[in-house]
Amino acid sequence: MTGASTPLQNVNGSYTYGVRNYLAPALIDKLHNPSNYKAAGVVPTWQFATVDPTGGKLSFERATAPQDGWHTWSRKGKVIVTGGSAAATNRVYTVFNGQQLVAALAESGIEPKIVRVVGHIDLRWSSNNTVFKEYTGYLDQKFGGSIMIPSNTTLVGINDAQGRPARLTGTSILIGGELANGAVDAQAGYMAWVNAGKDGEDYPTWTRNIIIRNLQIDAPWDVNPEDSANAYADGMTLSRAQNIYIDHVSMSDGDTPGSLSSDTRHDGLLDIVRGSDYATVTNSYFHKHGKTTLIGNGDSGRAWSDAGRLHVTLSNNFYDRLYSRMPLNRFGQVHVFNNYIYGRTDSAVPADLKFSSGLDPRYQSNMLVQNMYFEITGLALDGFCKKGIDGGNGTAPIGFRSSGHLMLTDKGGNTTPAAWDGQCGYAVPTGANVWTPPYSYTLVTATAAKANVVANAGAGKLK
Repeated sequence: MTGASTPLQNVNGSYTYGVRNYLAPALIDKLHNPSNYKAAGVVPTWQFATVDPTGGKLSFERATAPQDGWHTWSRKGKVIVTGGSAAATNRVYTVFNGQQLVAALAESGIEPKIVRVVGHIDLRWSSNNTVFKEYTGYLDQKFGGSIMIPSNTTLVGINDAQGRPARLTGTSILIGGELANGAVDAQAGYMAWVNAGKDGEDYPTWTRNIIIRNLQIDAPWDVNPEDSANAYADGMTLSRAQNIYIDHVSMSDGDTPGSLSSDTRHDGLLDIVRGSDYATVTNSYFHKHGKTTLIGNGDSGRAWSDAGRLHVTLSNNFYDRLYSRMPLNRFGQVHVFNNYIYGRTDSAVPADLKFSSGLDPRYQSNMLVQNMYFEITGLALDGFCKKGIDGGNGTAPIGFRSSGHLMLTDKGGNTTPAAWDGQCGYAVPTGANVWTPPYSYTLVTATAAKANVVANAGAGKLK
């Protein structure tokens, strides 16, 4: 892999990711009002473990990532995402609780490492999963409730004897944020590097070479969100992350749906932002959540990091009864193919499972969308281009190509692109904005895609 990285676990000598600080709620930059603190209303049925059902025998853990997505590329050409596949014996860890997971990452730094998760991890638990304490405020959750994954890591879940995948609850997975010396402003440091004539690809601020597989991740309940409409904690965030492969994960709100509160307690499920690049999310299951995936988290002031970046592949995923952002895309050159989107807009469906919009192309985005299966109950065919694609935002991307889909609805039956405008009013890219995926991939029909996704997507189904 290209470029150096410096792991950032400690922040300005004050906070360490994955280590609780138990700070009380406090107003920060006029946000996170203490009066808005609310503990999670439900805790899950725990599936803690103390024994590795495999006896330590490795199977898929040393595998490198396949070559069928943007994760296989860089500005210097083709790469192989190896994660921790080359880990030495003493850099293969099996962990049963959050403290063991954090310790394994801290010990190995950016060396190749394999971390095998068994059972159920939640950073609210300590002392070998015997002491539980809810997050005490925003800063406690932001740092003490987040695990920072450094470069050259394979993080995988191991199924238990009943076939249940390893599970993370109440814990945000962060990939990125590795700043040289932990003190350099990202934009200022990057611009100084480039202005000195150095290759931006080599700037040591992007976390590189990560594989995450076979994990069930419950999006955290935000105990002290920014305000009543905006939560902070994501299930997983890629920020200044590059060459990332995410496969066979399951993500949802778990046991804490948004209906437990009158204000917003969840943010993104899996967001790819702040200059992240060359990432693939595949064979995964997303369910029961509002804002699913954000690629590029702003228009203004983001060009320095996002323009020319955010190359992302989303393939063979199951988007099941989600509200929006499948994905929402700014700046990204995003390839979306062979996914299955199932949603309901009818009045009978609970609010937590209601569909609002699917693909949402926005500012400076350039998307190639192929052979998708949309099954949306209650959505009329003539409303597809404001629900299935677009979301009604009307912000024109650089280019949008869409073909080969199938739409199933109780308001008109099956239809193919001949029956509706697959472009949904967007123009195809022209000139230098035309691009072709530089990697090989297998494209199947929309009908076949649905069958494949239902059978194979999600944690616990890795073969």
